[in-house]
This record gives sequence, structure tokens and C-alpha cells, in this order.
Amino acid sequence: MKRTREILEKVDALPPFPAVIHKVLALLQDPLVSAERIVEAVRYDQSITANVLKVCNSALLGGTQRVSSLKDALVRIGNKPLIRVILSAGGSDVLQKEVPGYDLERGALWRHSILCALLCESLCDVFGYGRKDKAFTAGLLHDVGKVVLSEFVGREYGKIRDAATAANFTFLDAESGILGVNHAEAGGRIGEKWNFDADLVNAIRHHHDPAKGDPSALLFLMHFSDVLCLTSGIGGGADGLRYNVDHELLKAHGIGSKEFDLGMLRLADVEHDFRGIVAMYG
Repeated sequence: MKRTREILEKVDALPPFPAVIHKVLALLQDPLVSAERIVEAVRYDQSITANVLKVCNSALLGGTQRVSSLKDALVRIGNKPLIRVILSAGGSDVLQKEVPGYDLERGALWRHSILCALLCESLCDVFGYGRKDKAFTAGLLHDVGKVVLSEFVGREYGKIRDAATAANFTFLDAESGILGVNHAEAGGRIGEKWNFDADLVNAIRHHHDPAKGDPSALLFLMHFSDVLCLTSGIGGGADGLRYNVDHELLKAHGIGSKEFDLGMLRLADVEHDFRGIVAMYG
């Protein structure tokens, strides 16, 4: 029995995305915005400040002197890493949870999301996309729909698995068939609820099936980053076993074996360089 209405009611019941993160994203529309202005925007938010200090005081980030303020954090890690940590902190409460319907233990979805975000950001230079902050945000939140659908997928897992196997469907298609909505669509609706712009919503909603979305560089980066992470076994869970790779899209963007290998090297780089953030939140 399809549970579309029940699922969408749960989407509507989600708390709003932190207003301070919306403020940060708005500030980042200006490529010349100073880190000091970013710090000023978030300094009164207790939760985000606490998360930033937690990450910056991680032993994995080095240093012997404790960071006790956002200004200290800026000095310790620099502008761009600080912005990553602030954006990450905004989604941590939602994405840290166990997602049993997708066979993802607590922290697994968070680790996958962080690495997708870092990889999406890293690949901007390779493919000439200028909005690294938006690429990071897309990667961070592309699977947020799994948080809502986990309960329903768990109830109907046998039916979804059997439908995927019998008809050679992807897990996403089987979700749609059994539940009436899939996690990517749910994620797009969440993005709309959180007042994200259309390009970001499009990247979240169609990261599995980019041919059905509005063509954009952000959507391509999101799909490619997700493919690379799942190919590496990072956070796939149940649906990663039957994932649709849009080979035509990758080919159209010049992705052959050499470029795929480059992407895997970039993934290894960001996993190494930012393991402190992943470990602290994972």
C-alpha cells in the first residue's frame, strides 16, 4: 500500500533549516565576503558555535592550544575550512541519526554526506563550476530524504527488495513503486520546505536520475560525486546495491576512465585532508 500522504506529512513536520545557515548561504552569494562577516552571522547561535569549536578542538586537526571562540577557530583552520564546518554543523542534527531502513548505522549517512560535499566542492575547479559553497551544500544534503523515508522503507523493505530484483529496477524505482515517493523526491520537497533555491533543490531531487532534472553543472557534480562515493563503498547502504549511473551524462561531460580515476584520487584526498571533520561528527 502506498504511503505517499503519510510520508509528505512527515516531511512537513520536519523542523525548519537553521535560519543562521540561510544567512551564511546568502552571504556566500558574494564571492568577496570576508570570513569575519560569516563569523558575525553565526556567533549568536549556540549549537553551531559549539559544533564548530568541537571540530576545531579535535586532536585530528592538530594544535596544542584550545580554540575557545569562532575568531580563534578562524585563525586555527582558515576561512574556507571554517565555512565548511559552519555549513556542516547546520545539517548535523538531522543527518547524524541512524537510518535503519537503509541499513545505515548512526553516523554512516553523515559520513557519506560530508565526503560527497567535500568531493563535490573539490571537483568544482576541474569542471569550472564557480559556486563551491553551493556544491558543498548540495553534497551535504542530497540524501536528507532518507531520514524521512527510513521508517517507511524499513516497513516495506521486503517488497521494495523483491520489486527491484524481479523487475531489475533500481532501489529508487522500487521505492517509488511501493511507497509512492522515493528518498530523492522527498529530499527535494524538504529543500523546498527549507526555502533553498531551485538549482539546489534540482540537484537534491535528481541526484540519482539527472536526465529527469533540469540540466545544470551542479546536478552533474552532485551525481558524479555520489557515484564516486558509492563506488568506493562509502555510505551506500541498501539502495547503493542497486544504483543507476547515468553513463550518458558522464560521457557528455567528458568522463572516461581517466577522469573517473581522477575523481577517485580527489575522493582519497578529501577523505585524508578532512578526516578530522568526518571523525568528529561520525
